[in-house]
Amino acid sequence: MKQHLGEKASTAQGFVFKTAMLLELLVALIVILALVIMFTRVPLELKQLISSGEFNQFLKHMFDLIIGIELLKMLCRHDLDSVVEVLLFSVAREMVIEHMPIYFTLIGIMAISLLFLIRKYLFVSALDKNDSDKS
Repeated sequence: MKQHLGEKASTAQGFVFKTAMLLELLVALIVILALVIMFTRVPLELKQLISSGEFNQFLKHMFDLIIGIELLKMLCRHDLDSVVEVLLFSVAREMVIEHMPIYFTLIGIMAISLLFLIRKYLFVSALDKNDSDKS
């Protein structure tokens, strides 16, 4: 009886895991579609940059593309390096694009420094990759 319940739980876990993987794949495909659509706007952004001098808008668009690509890599790789990279680009985008007051910029610099410290000292990439290879 207990073994039968264990098999059912294992089957249910497998189903949930496969469903989560399929949903994750669907999200990744949607991100790819959105990135392709955004890439089609790049020539228009360059034209607008030349005509109006709106460099900030162009940078915002480019950072959005970069963050989207990093998000896609994070969905595919399943490692801590990609999560830290997405966070780094997101904080850097806010600092560069928004022209925040100096104390917000200082907080952003501290956040980036903390992310680098986490990346360097609080986890070992090789161990993270070995863990993902086993699963």
